[in-house]
Amino acid sequence: MPELPEVEIVRQSLNRQVKNRKIINIQVNNRNLRLKVPKDFEQIFKNAVIEKIQRKSKYLILVFNNNLYCVIHLGMSGTLHFMGLKKKTTNLSFYGSQSLPKKHNHIIFRFKNFKLIYNDPRRFGFFKILKNKSDYLRFFTRIGPEAISKEFNKTYLSKILKNRTKNIKNLLLDQKLVSGLGNIYVNEILFQAKINPFKKSYLINLDENKRIVKYSKIILKKAIHF
Repeated sequence: MPELPEVEIVRQSLNRQVKNRKIINIQVNNRNLRLKVPKDFEQIFKNAVIEKIQRKSKYLILVFNNNLYCVIHLGMSGTLHFMGLKKKTTNLSFYGSQSLPKKHNHIIFRFKNFKLIYNDPRRFGFFKILKNKSDYLRFFTRIGPEAISKEFNKTYLSKILKNRTKNIKNLLLDQKLVSGLGNIYVNEILFQAKINPFKKSYLINLDENKRIVKYSKIILKKAIHF
């Protein structure tokens, strides 16, 4: 599953290509993703202009000129691809294949000179419409601070470690407490910090706390600038 650095790479690619571009139309080939694609999805975003592309944790957010938001989660196997007029495709991530099996092309956004294709063999990803800023803010209250952010610091980590009996690996994987991390990066952070992943969270001392925060930021920033 793509984690924070992989999703940020996709955001940067989208920002270069679709910012300030108008969607001509949308083709939905399969609505049965993790969340069912709404019946009015195509009509809502037809002729809408993408003003900016944001990322929160592992979510991509397309922000439109009509005050709508489209939240995208890639799930386990979702990828976004550009297809130009000459049918050449580009995978927006730095991982994955360039091949694009048509049966897994579930959503196609058509712009003036290219298409943006969502491909997802396992269909665990989703597209969610948020119709105003209040809905947007409410949706993201469920996730904790990103491990790469200044809010994720020794004070915050001490607070969430206190009296928690789950092991430190599972705590860092809990998106309600710390967002953006998955199995790969948590394993690497704890390895570099020389902390047993099965150590109970409430037993993590101050020095270990500082090492978790330090290596979280070092490893994630390095991955984003790969």
